[in-house]
Amino acid sequence: MKNRLDEMQEQKLLKIEHNGCWLAFYGLAAVIMIQLFLYGKDFKSVAGEWVVFMCLSWYIVGSCIKNGIWDRKLSPEPKTNLKVSLIGAGIAGFAVFCLKYHEHNLLWGAAASGIIIFLIVFATCLVGLTLMSRLYRKRMERLENGEEETEKHGEE
Repeated sequence: MKNRLDEMQEQKLLKIEHNGCWLAFYGLAAVIMIQLFLYGKDFKSVAGEWVVFMCLSWYIVGSCIKNGIWDRKLSPEPKTNLKVSLIGAGIAGFAVFCLKYHEHNLLWGAAASGIIIFLIVFATCLVGLTLMSRLYRKRMERLENGEEETEKHGEE
C-alpha cells in the first residue's frame, strides 16, 4: 500500500507511536507493581501483564541492538551501567521492602528482604548491561565496517 502521509505527518505519527510505546511500557510496570503490592506475591494476578511487559522489553532491546542504537543521552560505559544498576536496584529493593513490611509488619525482616533484593537486582542489572553494551559495541563495529551491507548484497 502507498504511504499517504507527507514528511511532517510521518514525523508526527512516529512521535505519537513513540509516546504510546513508552506510555504502555511504564504503565505496565506501574500496574505490575501496584498489583503485587495489593495482592502480594500471587504471580497469577500479574502473569498477563508480565508477559506483555517482557515481550515489549525484549522487542525494544533487540531492535535497538540490531540497529546499533543505545540511547539518546546515555552511553554504554561501565560508569553509566553502574549508576543505572544502582537506580534499578534501589527501586526494586525499596518496592520489596514496602511489600514485605505491608504483608508482615516486621521492620527488620522487610529491611533484610529489601537489601537482599537490592543486591540481586544490582548484580543482575550490572552483568546484563555490561553484556548488552559489549554486544552493542560489536554490532556497531559491524555496521560501521559495512559488513551488514556486504551480507545483504551477497545474498542477492
